[in-house]
Amino acid sequence: MSATLSGLGAALRHRRLAGVLWLSLIVSALVAWFPLRFATEVLDTGPFREALVKGWDTWAARSFLTVQGPRLAVAASAFTGALLVFALLQIFLTGGLLRVLVDGRPRPVFARVVAESASLFRPNLWAAARFALSSLFWIGLLVALPCAALNRIAKDAPPHGGAATLLFWWALVGGLVVLFNTGLRYDLARIALARGDARNARGAYRVSKQRLAGRRVSGIRILFLWFALFAVVQVVFTSAGLRMNPRTDGAVAGLFVFRQAGFFLLAMVRVGFWAALLVWEERRRPAYSVIGSASGGTTWKPSEFMATNAAASARPETGSSVTTNGSALLSS
Repeated sequence: MSATLSGLGAALRHRRLAGVLWLSLIVSALVAWFPLRFATEVLDTGPFREALVKGWDTWAARSFLTVQGPRLAVAASAFTGALLVFALLQIFLTGGLLRVLVDGRPRPVFARVVAESASLFRPNLWAAARFALSSLFWIGLLVALPCAALNRIAKDAPPHGGAATLLFWWALVGGLVVLFNTGLRYDLARIALARGDARNARGAYRVSKQRLAGRRVSGIRILFLWFALFAVVQVVFTSAGLRMNPRTDGAVAGLFVFRQAGFFLLAMVRVGFWAALLVWEERRRPAYSVIGSASGGTTWKPSEFMATNAAASARPETGSSVTTNGSALLSS
């Protein structure tokens, strides 16, 4: 079974894990709810509402920002804090989520995720900081500097000429490639921490570099496929929600439930991605040594972290027939 299909199966089986991720979104939304409500209440009760809702009015907008600037600054600070809470929650919960997926036991989920996340939070936080710094460095070196050079070349060129087109696609595609590359190594570092292959972020990044040796393209392909699936789900639910255009309180409640279903499905996609990446990483561990079998085939030896009570078939990239427990972590 391929890593992608294993991830899809795990997303359906580990719905409780998706529920934990969905709850983290609700908590973050509650933190941002009051500042957002405060900011919109200032607009609704202010004297500038009628001028602004008719269309963009520069003078009304400037007057509104001047009069309500301090209150809006407080709301913006609170909203920024909510975003920080959301980011820290995701870093916090990822370690526990990975531990539960590696173990494969369906219950308990919430208590175990919280306990395991607490034990892994510090190294995961350092790994996140290293990911941010490395992404900034490589984007600056491989994207920003070439774009600056192309911008100088295209300065006197036609607006839609070849230089301008190259500048746009270099910034878009180059930035995505860099982020996928640094993001994949960061994700593999978090898996190394969850499996116990490393005790700190430095060691985890060293392990992730070993896992990526010669397999970077296939790893980025998995990351891209799940990113595309995440984007498709988001676009579908967002466009459908905009078309609903609720006009009554009941319709608004229905739209809220519909959006929560979309967010829960996005959480399931995240669980599926991690399960697929765990299978991909497991098949590239040193413990997966190849031993000749009596039938002329090959047998893969799974690592000690895999559950031993489930078995599945897999096929390495050489095309040989093999047997493996590589998907045992996805059993529930």
